[in-house]
Amino acid sequence: MLSDMAEPRSDQQFDSVFSRPERRRRTQPALTRERIVTATIGLLDREGASALTMRKVAAELGVHATSLYWYVERREDLVDLAVDGILADAAAVLPGPDAPWDAAVKETAYRFYAALTAHAWAAEFAGARPLVGPNAVALSRRIIAALQQCGGSEEEQAVAIRAVSNQMLGAATSAVAVRAMRSRDSGEHDEAVAAAVSEPDALAVENDYFDQVLDLVLDGVRARRSG
Repeated sequence: MLSDMAEPRSDQQFDSVFSRPERRRRTQPALTRERIVTATIGLLDREGASALTMRKVAAELGVHATSLYWYVERREDLVDLAVDGILADAAAVLPGPDAPWDAAVKETAYRFYAALTAHAWAAEFAGARPLVGPNAVALSRRIIAALQQCGGSEEEQAVAIRAVSNQMLGAATSAVAVRAMRSRDSGEHDEAVAAAVSEPDALAVENDYFDQVLDLVLDGVRARRSG
């Protein structure tokens, strides 16, 4: 959820690879967090989420697994680094402070969604782990700030944050799943379309309608504020 991605309060700190100082060695060839992220993303893109292990990432880097453990403590650290790594481009260019609140939400949310759907493994991981890396935090802060511009009570803002978060992560997960069904050519996708109870239902199976659904969410936010 977006509020989980914003910088946690001091009483909510939890152990994360991003909260630990980055460790470096003087030995050659030296590993860096950047090299680890690149190797992890490459492995995930090529072999999928189930293939991710410390040993396999170490092999990608040409080092022994014990060397990798100096820099990351566990598999979950690799997951967190990889997810935040694929969000780097999305977080690099955010809407400026003068952008209308709804345009800022739409642009930022779409960039987030596009980054997650560009990698078959990313949406699943993003929905299962707290997103507290710097890129996820930058994206979430921009969306939360834009929704705050629209006004409303704290609870109304929380509901809006939840709605946008659910749309980003839910739509990305669904889009990746549909793409996987189509690529397997097993008839699963055709069966899902055939099981639709109406033409609109079939269209909903065939299309993610990300922008249109987000517009509907933002229309609801506006209506609540003006009501």
